[in-house]
Amino acid sequence: MPQENWLRFVNGEPTVQNIAPLIYRSWQRSLAHNINPAVISNNKFLNDSGLRELRESREDLIRAAGSVLPFLFQLLNSSNFSILLGDKDAFILESLGDGPFLSKAQRIFLSPGGNWGEDVKGTNAIGTALIEGMPVTIQGMDHYVQENHFLTCSAAPIHGLQGEIIGVIDISAEIGNQHCTLDIALVGARLIEQNLRHLTIERELKFYQQGSKLAVDLLKDGCLSIDRHGMITQVNATGASLIGRKKDDLIGRHVTDVLGAPKGWVLNQDTLDLRHKDGKGHELVTHFQRISDNSGSSLGAVGVIQIIGQNLDHLSWVGRTSLKSREILEKAHKAAQTDFSILLQGQTGTGKEIIARMIHEISPRRSGPFIALNCAAIPNTLLESELFGYADGAFTGARRGGQPGKFELAHGGTIFLDEIGDMPLNAQVALLRLLQEKALVRIGGKTLQKIDVRVITASHKDLKALVDAHAFRHDLFYRLKVVSIELPPLRERLEDLPELVTHFIHKACAAIGRPMIDMAESVYPYFYSYSWPGNVRELENCLAGMVAMCNGSLLTVRDLPPEVRESLSEKTEDEDVSLLASQTRQIILQALVKTDGKILPASRLLGISRTTLYRKMKELKISLPKA
Repeated sequence: MPQENWLRFVNGEPTVQNIAPLIYRSWQRSLAHNINPAVISNNKFLNDSGLRELRESREDLIRAAGSVLPFLFQLLNSSNFSILLGDKDAFILESLGDGPFLSKAQRIFLSPGGNWGEDVKGTNAIGTALIEGMPVTIQGMDHYVQENHFLTCSAAPIHGLQGEIIGVIDISAEIGNQHCTLDIALVGARLIEQNLRHLTIERELKFYQQGSKLAVDLLKDGCLSIDRHGMITQVNATGASLIGRKKDDLIGRHVTDVLGAPKGWVLNQDTLDLRHKDGKGHELVTHFQRISDNSGSSLGAVGVIQIIGQNLDHLSWVGRTSLKSREILEKAHKAAQTDFSILLQGQTGTGKEIIARMIHEISPRRSGPFIALNCAAIPNTLLESELFGYADGAFTGARRGGQPGKFELAHGGTIFLDEIGDMPLNAQVALLRLLQEKALVRIGGKTLQKIDVRVITASHKDLKALVDAHAFRHDLFYRLKVVSIELPPLRERLEDLPELVTHFIHKACAAIGRPMIDMAESVYPYFYSYSWPGNVRELENCLAGMVAMCNGSLLTVRDLPPEVRESLSEKTEDEDVSLLASQTRQIILQALVKTDGKILPASRLLGISRTTLYRKMKELKISLPKA
């Protein structure tokens, strides 16, 4: 009957009854593809290079099947089979088998590199299973092409994580040599799908583990995490530096050994400030936030480490001679007494984080945490979870019990979001909702948590221009800039240069343990003429390099980096006039500072009359500095 049906169909005659609908549909498709029912003359077969490229592109599928093919071969308990792995386009990627059948299979290209799609080979288990989307067995004359009538094959599609067909597993043998091969092919397909899920979970877990470590390392504050037993599991470089130990010496130690907490100490509340001292006697506070599972049991905690009661040099504004500096400090002090959002704008290196920390330290929130995060340094895919936290089970590889975000850690204090202009639009929407509702829901969570945080943002980009270009939400922009402070570039506050120079030379000398050195007056004209594109940060690095390379006790023009030394010689005549005015302004300001702003003593020090000094001050727009 099968032979009669096949002959009738290929000869265009009506077929008899009892032909399987699946086989009949496939024969019709084969006929539509103009497949020669006697022999395949146009086989599709990849050369070594093509097969290698295809295997590389199907790496996950091949890895998932790597342990499955030998397992299936053992289940068959026979050597006269071939087990084949195909991709979604019906190309054979891998095969396993031996015995006489293997050489017969290779003659009809039933081997790696061969294509067994219905449009190439007509009705066959691999191609038909892919088209029908279901397991199939094709025996003998069920094959559309006569040269394949010696085969009996069972194949089952392999599905990806989204349910799409990504490949096929096939068991082939000579007709008459079959026993439960379709069931075994189904087992193989399910095992490969399971392995694919494991590979994906493994990859996601590694991604989130590395991403979490990267995010912690990028935090500008000290950060430390402990497990439910109090063992330190992670600490970033800033945290280790504040504690005064190496990271490797801290991880794995009990928190009571490191922070000096009493033995038997446990975190049995949502938050706790633990005060302790570092090796130098500085008082530190670690603000812990407990992480719990759904039952409320503690899984551990994340802590932010900060120095309290100490005015560190790198947290204070240096240079208070210029009018612009005094205006900035006045605005900062006024803004600190409010709870409004503050937007700091200025070029890179102008001191935006210093002003943000200063505002926090003189505000009513100074006893709370200060959390700083650079939005441009966190991958877009991680930013929302870093800001708002995530709940237990929010994604594959998520920390058990979830993890608080930076807004939760900043509760009761200040959060500083640097480079806010680089925040992606989806995170902008979430931030706007938080500012409106003063509450957040962790990613993947359901519980609304009230948040009491002062928000300070900063950007070196023109946020108004980004709003006009639809790259930044206008409603978020106006919520963030309730108070706006523009920080000037260094070239617009050159009056502060002497104070900055002295401060940074002292800092550099202390860092390398050498006696304090001075700078020759002949260097200042070069500093005044240079544009300082990197602003105060560039000046600090410039002086640090000069101090490190200086052989004597005085910094001279020879110690200047080339770009600064060459800036003076490149000035045009008009720029020379401008430089002269700048230097005159600086000399007058220095005299006024030395005489506490008193005009008569300053004029005597300069060797000019009071009238001339008043006129010069008016021309150069100099106001009296505060005592």
